Amino acid sequence: MVESIRLDGSIMESKAYQNAARFKIFVTLLLLARQQQGGAIVTSLARLAKQSLLTIKQVRNALAALVKARLIVCSTTHCGTVVTICNYETYKI
Repeated sequence: MVESIRLDGSIMESKAYQNAARFKIFVTLLLLARQQQGGAIVTSLARLAKQSLLTIKQVRNALAALVKARLIVCSTTHCGTVVTICNYETYKI
């Protein structure tokens, strides 16, 4: 089952919208999280780079900026990087 995501007009005022790579990563994370519980996904920088057609450096910088803006939380495990989208429920339809 394919679920949609909801982007409110206020996204244009967020830190995620101010940079193309940052916005692309944020939307990629939202789309990946549709299939998971609680808005958390396990991924890697290389996988996100491949999925978003960005470089690993761009992905790393985008994730750091999204963490700083408190839009996501990242933690590293032996399985990969766990990215949790803050307030994920607000993006679900």
